[in-house]
Amino acid sequence: MGNRNFVIEKQNIINLFNQNKFSKISKISSKIRNLFENHPDIIKMIVMSDLNTKNFIKAEQLLRKVLTLNNTDEYNYILGNTLKFQNKYEEAIEAYKKSISLNNNFSEAYNNLANVQKKTESFDDALLNYKNAIRTNQNNLEAYYNLANLLKSLKKYDEANENYKKVISLNPKFTDAYNNIGTIYSILGKFDDAKKYYIKSIEINKYFAEPYKNYVQLCKTNENDKVFNNLKEIVNEENLDDEQKEVFFYSISKAYFDIENNNLAFKYLNSANKLKLNKLNYSFNKEKKEFKKIKEFFLNKELLNSDSSKENKVKPIFILGMPRSGTSLIEQIISNHTEVHGAGELDSLPISVKKSDWINSNDLEKISKKIRNEYLDRVSLMTKKKYITDKLPGNFKRIGFILNAFPDSKIIHLQRNPMAICWSNYKSNFNSIGMGFTLNQEYTAEYYLLYRDLMKFWNERYPKKIINVNYEIFVENFEIEVKALFTKLNLNWENQLYDFHKNERPVETASLMQVRNKIYKKSSEQWKNYKKYLTSMSNILSANNIEF
Repeated sequence: MGNRNFVIEKQNIINLFNQNKFSKISKISSKIRNLFENHPDIIKMIVMSDLNTKNFIKAEQLLRKVLTLNNTDEYNYILGNTLKFQNKYEEAIEAYKKSISLNNNFSEAYNNLANVQKKTESFDDALLNYKNAIRTNQNNLEAYYNLANLLKSLKKYDEANENYKKVISLNPKFTDAYNNIGTIYSILGKFDDAKKYYIKSIEINKYFAEPYKNYVQLCKTNENDKVFNNLKEIVNEENLDDEQKEVFFYSISKAYFDIENNNLAFKYLNSANKLKLNKLNYSFNKEKKEFKKIKEFFLNKELLNSDSSKENKVKPIFILGMPRSGTSLIEQIISNHTEVHGAGELDSLPISVKKSDWINSNDLEKISKKIRNEYLDRVSLMTKKKYITDKLPGNFKRIGFILNAFPDSKIIHLQRNPMAICWSNYKSNFNSIGMGFTLNQEYTAEYYLLYRDLMKFWNERYPKKIINVNYEIFVENFEIEVKALFTKLNLNWENQLYDFHKNERPVETASLMQVRNKIYKKSSEQWKNYKKYLTSMSNILSANNIEF
């Protein structure tokens, strides 16, 4: 090809790229692609076009060919990005490392290397490389933000906030950073500070939905609240997408409940739940099958006679039950003990159980050993205390695994008024995709039936292995019940254990405000205020002889 034609082809690619016509660039023949092997800017345009049109293999092939002729830090970096898009994480890590070996001041390569290491749960390496990205470029805002997000997920809240504040110093309009700082202050119980940051985030971007949701959870709204008035305007605007509507509708629903306008509160709550359910690939039949498989697996299996207590660095206390049954309160009380670390809702057990591949095996001893090793490897790094609480409510499905993998552990099961539980689940905006059943009144009630049936199964199969706690009795006879609970846990009594609300440990659940206040005895009766709106839920429970 002559020089004139080369110039024309080059300008053609530039023009198409500037017009976002990525599919046309991606269709350019290999013959023309090969002309630009020594022109990084054009190669980048072609590769970015391939990535935009999901032609990942084309992009990878071009880059690998170019690298045989011109092994530069930039090409290796782009290859790393291309491999990351394909979830080829180990290969992406190698590409980024090669890029850094050719240029040890390549800040973006460190940052993207850390992003992939985070995905592979190599958290220490990720932390190191985010810091390397910052060391080589003090203004790398993305690295500061990614580092802050990782620290937040690792529950290193103070350090996370330092980095979010650095993000704000580099970009005072970064709304997500303000919202995330507010979230951390909420977790730490610093509610006034949290509200200030939520309001600042809203002031910068009136249509950023997350801080509205977080703000209304921290206070009882009144008619004069500026955030509430913003919400009333926004929900009537026509240009909102479904994602925005969902969050704004949840937020204004909570506000209307606060001012006791129940008609509008339920109007927006029902709409928000419907929007959320529509976007999820949720199947209640799949849920039922899971419960059935669990029961079938443990139906004829006796408990293993294993004693793993000597090898355990930390002893778990599992606090479980239906979500919104009082598990956060119980954990707050127990974690006030000097020998107990309150770890909150951990995903460690579900991950360990899934990795055991129990569904395709019948060897309970082998499965239990896998679960024990995987779980303890994760949680033993969290504390040097003797006990750790794991209060993921959904672990009620995994009681059989717990009893076999951790024979020296304790299991506390929370029972509560069925309608109080179902109502509280339906009104809560959970982040977990596993909570799809809460988005429909019928599903919520039917899920409660599945839970109740499975707990009956566990208690019959393994009598006296589960500490069953009735929430209403517990709060009504607080001092007696607290002492009885610590006796069952074989933990010595300590004078501060009644003052659970003074426990300053981080709390991430929907109960983060309640557990920092003294006992409220009438919470299980609140659903009665909304009885006429909850008939489809209550009818299912009544039809199955559930008393409430």
